[in-house]
Amino acid sequence: MQQIVQIKNEMNTIPLKNFSSVEQDLFFTLCSRLRNEDTKKIRFDIAELKELSKYSSTSNSRFVKDLESLYDKILQVTYRVGSDQHFKKFTLFTDYEVNMIEGYLDISVNENFKHLLNNFELGQFTIFELNELTSFRSNYTKNLYRLLKQFKSTGYMKVSMDRFREVLCIPSSYRMSDINKRVLNPALKEFENVFFNLSYNKVHSRTDGRTIEAIEFNFLPQKNIKPIAKEKFKQSKETSQNKPVAGDEEEKEMEKALLFGDYIHLNPMYQLVQDREKDH
Repeated sequence: MQQIVQIKNEMNTIPLKNFSSVEQDLFFTLCSRLRNEDTKKIRFDIAELKELSKYSSTSNSRFVKDLESLYDKILQVTYRVGSDQHFKKFTLFTDYEVNMIEGYLDISVNENFKHLLNNFELGQFTIFELNELTSFRSNYTKNLYRLLKQFKSTGYMKVSMDRFREVLCIPSSYRMSDINKRVLNPALKEFENVFFNLSYNKVHSRTDGRTIEAIEFNFLPQKNIKPIAKEKFKQSKETSQNKPVAGDEEEKEMEKALLFGDYIHLNPMYQLVQDREKDH
C-alpha cells in the first residue's frame, strides 16, 4: 500500500528554505508517519526510513549527517502565530533522536504544531502519495507538486508571483527566463504522468502590461474516488456488533479511496478563481 502524506493547507505556506532534495524526501517521510498521531513519540526503523524516502546512499555515516543536517534545518523553520504586536514562534518537532547502533529514529510533533498533522477537516488539507514526491529530482518540482495537489479537485490554481517565489524558495536573482528554464519547464516535464493536460499562464499587470503579477495553472481535475468505495467505507464504520467488520487491509484501501477523493482544498494564501470568466 502506498504511503500517504496528509498535511494542513497552511503547511504549504511554510517555505522549506535550503532543504536539499534528499532532506525534503526525509522530511515528508517523517510527516507521513506522524499523521494523526497527536504528539505521540513515533519510532522509525532506519532501514524502513531509507526505503520509504528512497535514500540511495549505502553509507551509514552519510545518512547520519543527512539526518542531522535535516534537523538543523527543521530548527530554522519556525511557525509564527499572532499579530505584529503579539506573536509566538515555535519549531515543528520536539523530540528527535537518532540511534544508528540500535537502528531507529524517534520523533514527536511540537504541541503547538500538531494541528498541521492532526484532526483534518474536509477542504482544509492537502494529500499526496509519498512515492510520487520522492520520484521528483528538483526541489522546485517537489514544492510545486504539493501546491498543485492542494487544488487537484478543481484543476486550477492562481498564485501571485511574489508568493510563488517565496514558497518555492526561488532566488531573488532569478529573472523570469531563469524561472522558465530552471523551475517551470523541468516541472512540467516531470509532471507528465501526474497532472494531465497541465499548462501555465503568466498573468500580466493591467497597469503596464509587462509586469508579471501572477501565474495560473490548469490541469485535468483529479476525481478518483469511487462512490461504491465511499459507501462501503461508510457502512463499515457504522457496522453494528452483529455485522462483520471489513478486514484491516480492505479498510485501509477504503480509507485511501476517501482520502484521495474529490475534495476542494482552499487556502486564503492563494487566490482560487472559480469563476474564470471574471478574469477574461
